[in-house]
Amino acid sequence: MNKAMDRNTRFHLRLGQRRTTANLDTLLSSYLAIRLGYPPETPQAHQVVRRWLQDRLDDHNDPGRVAVSQWLQREVLTALVDTQISSDYANWLLDGTPPPSPRLDPS
Repeated sequence: MNKAMDRNTRFHLRLGQRRTTANLDTLLSSYLAIRLGYPPETPQAHQVVRRWLQDRLDDHNDPGRVAVSQWLQREVLTALVDTQISSDYANWLLDGTPPPSPRLDPS
């Protein structure tokens, strides 16, 4: 089966002293590889994305974390999303500030 057709890409990581597996949507891992400067779906891209994911786990140092895949997906989305969107979302969370008028035609 073509890797592009796979729905998820599996990454073997360490969470504290235990090994764990995280699954990311293949599109997310491909976008992250591109953001990190690697062509997607190559061994080098897999390695650099795995290292990036491991660094996130190590930085947050929570060996008891559950739902690792879901948490890492949020980390990846945050890294990929435009900073203005992240800022608009943070403002909405903090004080209910509505987001600015749409930048794109929603139709």
